Amino acid sequence: MIDLALDGRVFIRNKLDEAVQELDILFNTELTELIGYPQFGCDFEQFSWQISPSTDALKKYIQSKIVDTVYLNELNVDIDVDVVKGEYRFIYQVKIKIYDDNENNSIERNYEFR
Repeated sequence: MIDLALDGRVFIRNKLDEAVQELDILFNTELTELIGYPQFGCDFEQFSWQISPSTDALKKYIQSKIVDTVYLNELNVDIDVDVVKGEYRFIYQVKIKIYDDNENNSIERNYEFR
């Protein structure tokens, strides 16, 4: 078990916890932000400014980023993307479900990009 919190409240106990942590880091890191590994991270802003956004393009982009991960590669990942027309630009709603077949367990994360 690894404790990553300074106050001891958050624990990583299994592969699902590791995968969720890795997914959050991947989605919250901009390209070229990580020294020594500039291709790590996501640039979701590029999809927000397209005239005709494609949910398939965003789904393929996320899948291509997951291929470069350590823990997410070991588990099954389902990605669902919806586009909602906002007042000024499109809003992407991404739902990711991560399955661990060995433990018969899953977790779902929801993200929103504007």
